Amino acid sequence: MIKDKNITGWSQRSRFIILVIVMLVSACDDRWEEMNTDPNQIVDLPDGYLFTSAIRGTFLDDLNRIEADFGGQYAHMITSDVFNREIDKYNDIHSQGDVQEEIFRGVYNGALRNIREVLTLTNEGEYKNEVRHAQATVINVVNIAKLTDLFGDVPFEEAAQGKDGNYTPQYDVQKDIYSGMINLLTESLTLLNNATSDQTYSQKFDPLYYGDLTAWKRFANSMRLRLAMRARFVDPIKYNPIIADCLTAPLIEANEDNAKLETWDSENPLLYNPWYNKIIDYSANRFTILWSDMFINTLQSNNDPRLPFFATKNKNGIFLGMPNGLLDIPYSQWSKVNTSRFTPEFVAKDQPLYLMTAGEIWLLRAEAALFIIGQPADANVLYQAGIAKAMEQWNIPTDQISQYLTTETSATLSGNTDNMFSQIATQLWIGFAPNFVESWHTIKRTGYPIIAQRTDPNYSKGVTDGFLPKRLKYPFTVEKITNGANLQSAIDRMGV
Repeated sequence: MIKDKNITGWSQRSRFIILVIVMLVSACDDRWEEMNTDPNQIVDLPDGYLFTSAIRGTFLDDLNRIEADFGGQYAHMITSDVFNREIDKYNDIHSQGDVQEEIFRGVYNGALRNIREVLTLTNEGEYKNEVRHAQATVINVVNIAKLTDLFGDVPFEEAAQGKDGNYTPQYDVQKDIYSGMINLLTESLTLLNNATSDQTYSQKFDPLYYGDLTAWKRFANSMRLRLAMRARFVDPIKYNPIIADCLTAPLIEANEDNAKLETWDSENPLLYNPWYNKIIDYSANRFTILWSDMFINTLQSNNDPRLPFFATKNKNGIFLGMPNGLLDIPYSQWSKVNTSRFTPEFVAKDQPLYLMTAGEIWLLRAEAALFIIGQPADANVLYQAGIAKAMEQWNIPTDQISQYLTTETSATLSGNTDNMFSQIATQLWIGFAPNFVESWHTIKRTGYPIIAQRTDPNYSKGVTDGFLPKRLKYPFTVEKITNGANLQSAIDRMGV
């Protein structure tokens, strides 16, 4: 067969032209991508920025829901006059929306997601650093503890792995979660104890302790003590030795060691104490949160010098708290304008947020001396130190603290072991404010102060027959749709 030379030549030229065009288009695409790429843009976010965000989220994520709506009202420390008063009435608030989903995903998609990314980055590759990994592990534990104390069984081992494609994490049993958290803290402490300051996050990235390695050691061990004390009733054989071990290592002892997030009285409202925003700025000077009668009466009956710092007097010059759980008619008849509110000092713009304090740790040491390490004679010394530190935290004058400790019967442990335990627990309950959810957890753990079943016809029994709720209901919307099988397994174990 004879080939047409013109056709063959044209085909060769066509192929050449097409090749040139492809090369030009490819070059243009590369140039276009280069022109539209910001050379100052961060492609991979370094672990330090994520660590900062995770710490801030640990303090700030869902503060309104966790502390004010549920924690404060279930702890019988505050009451509210908006729709979330249904929480105070022990009612099911599902008709108000899936508030539990807000809390659940608020933590998992906020602080936990960021800190899990830090754990991944510091475990291998460019940002590998086992000491920073240990610091991130501590923050991870703090957030998992927040969730399991609220809900019970929650995702732990497989938590916050959506980036890796795991959208259906298993729910771990709470007792296993506690064991796992304490193991993680123990491992982290080993690394921190062998670390040097240049290995930790610097002041620039650490809004908790500003790069202070010693403070991080105290914090990690104090968190381990808190969790072990919280689990000791479940398995004393396992946790009592851990508690004793915690007491041999440095703990948070002075208010300078407190785990806290600084806030500022600046021109930027985002830097304010969020309680200021909620109570004053957010509500346009209309107070929606009032102190409960249980909280006011407890402090007032014991001449506690913290009372005028926490609460305002009404127009009659007296402190008055509002009962928790009132039904609608008696609630409408209550004079809310005459009820004590938060003082401006307590919710000042620059009032720090506290995660763990010296007052709590000294009181836990008193409890340990009473029940675990066999030193009941020391319990009162530790108890009074806890009260003093809790008062000093709020700058209560020294002479008022001394007078309280020397003249008030509630400031000295007395009676049988159960009575002394109730005194310690009550001081923990007071000292956590405004971390009200921790006050609620204290009641659940210790049984003190006693929240009796509601039987008076003026009070709502809600869906618990008047008994204090022990945990939050699980989410019922997004989590049920995306992870329904694992959620149902947890419900089968825990109940709704």
